[in-house]
Amino acid sequence: MQTFFVAGSPALVRAASRNPSLLNAALMVSVGISLSTLSSTGWAQAASADAATLPAVTVTASRDDAATQTDKIDGGALGSRKQVDTPFSTHVVSTEEGEDLMAQTANDLFKYDPAVANISSNTIGENAMFTVRGLPIDTLNGIKVDGQSFPSWDTDLSLEPFEQVQLLKGLSGFMYGFGAPGGIVNYVLKRPTDDPYRSISIGYQSAGVFSEKVDVGGRFGNDKRFGYRVNLVNEEGNTAEDHGHLRRQVASAAFDFRITPDLTLSADAFYQKRKTNGTLFGIMFGPGVGIPDASQVTHALTQPQNFYETEMASVGAGLDYRLSENWHASLKYRFAKENRTNSDSLLFVTDNAGNYSNTLYAALTRYFYQNVDAMVQGQFATGSVKHDVVIGAGYQSQVSEYDNSEGWNVGYPLGEGNLYRSTLLTNADVHIGENLYRQSLTTQTAVYASDTVQFNSRFSALLGVRYTQFRQHTYDPSGTVASQYDASPVTPTFALMYKTDPYSTLYASYVQSLEQGGSASNLNVNFPQTFGPLRSKQYEVGFKSDHQKWGANLALFRIDQGYNYTNTSNVFVQDGTKRYTGVDASGWVQLASDWRVLGGVMWLDTKAVDVDDPAIEGKRVYGAPRFTATGRVEYNPSYLRPLTLAFGGKYVSSMAVDAANTQFVPAYVTYDLSGRYDTRIAGKDVTLRAGINNLFNRHYWTTAWGYYVQPSATRTAVASATLLF
Repeated sequence: MQTFFVAGSPALVRAASRNPSLLNAALMVSVGISLSTLSSTGWAQAASADAATLPAVTVTASRDDAATQTDKIDGGALGSRKQVDTPFSTHVVSTEEGEDLMAQTANDLFKYDPAVANISSNTIGENAMFTVRGLPIDTLNGIKVDGQSFPSWDTDLSLEPFEQVQLLKGLSGFMYGFGAPGGIVNYVLKRPTDDPYRSISIGYQSAGVFSEKVDVGGRFGNDKRFGYRVNLVNEEGNTAEDHGHLRRQVASAAFDFRITPDLTLSADAFYQKRKTNGTLFGIMFGPGVGIPDASQVTHALTQPQNFYETEMASVGAGLDYRLSENWHASLKYRFAKENRTNSDSLLFVTDNAGNYSNTLYAALTRYFYQNVDAMVQGQFATGSVKHDVVIGAGYQSQVSEYDNSEGWNVGYPLGEGNLYRSTLLTNADVHIGENLYRQSLTTQTAVYASDTVQFNSRFSALLGVRYTQFRQHTYDPSGTVASQYDASPVTPTFALMYKTDPYSTLYASYVQSLEQGGSASNLNVNFPQTFGPLRSKQYEVGFKSDHQKWGANLALFRIDQGYNYTNTSNVFVQDGTKRYTGVDASGWVQLASDWRVLGGVMWLDTKAVDVDDPAIEGKRVYGAPRFTATGRVEYNPSYLRPLTLAFGGKYVSSMAVDAANTQFVPAYVTYDLSGRYDTRIAGKDVTLRAGINNLFNRHYWTTAWGYYVQPSATRTAVASATLLF
């Protein structure tokens, strides 16, 4: 966890953000963006802005408010509280930090978190995805917008409409209900600013993608009771990948009405459409076939008929009421919809010479989500003991509609090719079917309560419990119920916390969680069999500290998750336990006024326990690295404060591709270089940014889901200019 400050315009805006990473000097030496220096003049001006005595507050107030909020994380049923005061591992990235990281997706936001490993890139794959401590994020239940479920099945939320992105590592059963134990990614929408905010940006990404962005916000009316925030994005051009082309449009708006000083009504709307040509679902290697050196494989593996398109829309509304100085109530609703169209290929490699068959899957699928949540949070005391309580209830529904066409179930054969040379393959019969049927309906009704009991200034305990009525029905194309599962689990959470000083917490926590069961894919012999929910447990002991000149996070954890995998008979089964045991350590330190260093390491031991297949028992869990390390040095020279530079890198160890550990992808290291320059043009604040991701154009494999790999993105140059007006 860390706080740093952006040296910006003459007002020297304060912009805080948090990114847990610990120096791993033995791994790499880095040079980088220092966002941690403010001159004494800047402090004076920031204080003046806070006092609202000078016109300079026009921009700084909104950024300062946003920066302050990065200290906190939305813990769902736990309520909102400072990261350092939570007994869980968390990581919050602000908009400003994301821009300095040249972030295009959440993969980029968390690239320097050692617990995070990329498993897919949206430049060549369907979407960007990552694992946390070896476990993938649940795209049906693990992606939230303002704490509410949002459909993100194989898609990416654009970053521009969001003020920050919060990562809660590990289990979240008490906080958010059903979800895989990889963690929760919560996107926090940009909200109206108290003072006028206006910016326009232009950007470039190699090999020819250009973007234009507008972000405006403010308040109007009597006593400025009405607020607005609007973001518009257009991005289009040719990418560096074979047959690659990107087109993306985003529009979002958030409004609020301060009915009284204590009661606020809010509403928001979000729309995004993204289409990428030249996508590849993945590469599957047959039994006994070795995985070749990725640097030797051609990057011209996609075909002209390959593309991937998603369209998402969401509307939300909420009421926030301050009941008293110590009590607060909220009610919110969100509806969201996703249309997903895929026309991309799975390559099945048949021999060590690299020969493969190309099957294109083309289909339309839809997802509909609805959420209603009500919560009351407050504080009271019983004698010398203080209580911070949260009581709430929620309901959510998820509907999935699948395509029953040939393109979804069987696919279209395009022909045969080879991994080491480009081959043009087509099939005139390829088309997108629209024969949709309701494939599943899932509902969750939950009530929850928690009490953080503070016994004295140092020692406290958290007790939390959630009761959920879970119902899942799957259907065949005729509308007949193919399977159903009802459960009413109770998922508890316990934690003990000890404040070693006002800025540090030592904690031990226990969490339980349930997630939706897996389903056999059309590559398995038991397709489309679906299984019931899986239960997970997490034990964690940790320490987190957030000081002015340094910050650190250390967590020792064990996660037991129900196992679903493809066995050696190509049957998808749900059997046994996946056990993840590890250490997650990160931190940062301000070495001098010009230098700041951050980084981290994760060691992870995984294995299959109590499974029926002897070929799987005791083996490493697929898609989980044993070791990762990050390092980044940020430099902001005292003789040229407007300039900041950064160089960082990440190491990810080898990973098993399949449950039986017959195939592995090797370890890799990537490096990134970036810079930022703040200036004024025609009396307006301008920020120039440029960087290169994957600086040395390292070609490597990523893997997940237990049977396929995907090639990495190529070296990418990124640049942007942002004008405040």
